[in-house]
Amino acid sequence: MKKIIFFQAHPDDLEFNCTHILHYLVKRDDKYEIKIASMTRGEYGTAKRGSDHFKGERLGKIRTKELFNAQAIHGITPAQIHFFEIVDGYTTFDKKTVDLVKAYLNKEKPDIIFACEPRNTYYRHPDHMICGKILYYILDKQLIDKKPKLYFYSSINVNYRWPFNKEDLPLAYSLILMHKSQYYMFKFIKPAYRFLFKRYGRHVKGWRYAEGYRRVYYGKYRFQNPKMKLYQRIFLLLNVKFWPEKITRHEIVL
Repeated sequence: MKKIIFFQAHPDDLEFNCTHILHYLVKRDDKYEIKIASMTRGEYGTAKRGSDHFKGERLGKIRTKELFNAQAIHGITPAQIHFFEIVDGYTTFDKKTVDLVKAYLNKEKPDIIFACEPRNTYYRHPDHMICGKILYYILDKQLIDKKPKLYFYSSINVNYRWPFNKEDLPLAYSLILMHKSQYYMFKFIKPAYRFLFKRYGRHVKGWRYAEGYRRVYYGKYRFQNPKMKLYQRIFLLLNVKFWPEKITRHEIVL
């Protein structure tokens, strides 16, 4: 049986990016053991006006419960979900965090890892990018005993696609709606979600929709990513402007 760990920075990240592949893998529990690892509980993840009194421990508990309720739709129990207890917005690329993740990986020994894209991504939240960067660093430097395969989600230039049917779209919507504390933001996401995965589906013969992932190679198997198309480069430039680069302030020499 293969063990697969889905890493996320916040409790709702997988709902946007990995709904359909996650649902498929969980249902084949004779072949796959699924775990979810969340860097934070999302306790400061709201910008809604008048919601400051929710931020902190109270919002963290709310978002943890929302995550449990959403993953229950897949059939994932709270026992399969691990929190690193990092404060939302303060995921750092440093020795302490690397050692924390490394210890977890050595304990679980996964065969496959899914994580946030740390570089060419359409969502440049610092927590997301640092989460992916930590995992790439650990695997590239061979800091753990086992060498799992690594896939990044929320990537602009994907090289692997997981197709699904139009009839499966409501599954993603129902999972997203479980995160009621974030609904003020989600109401703008639905059209973008459908557009993005319809675009991925165009590249899979016989399918209309697909989730996109970037299979990552490290160590001696490094390779140059495919050159981004013009619209991808433009989108990345606009995205960098929207999300100013904040990662370097956290970095130290490891």
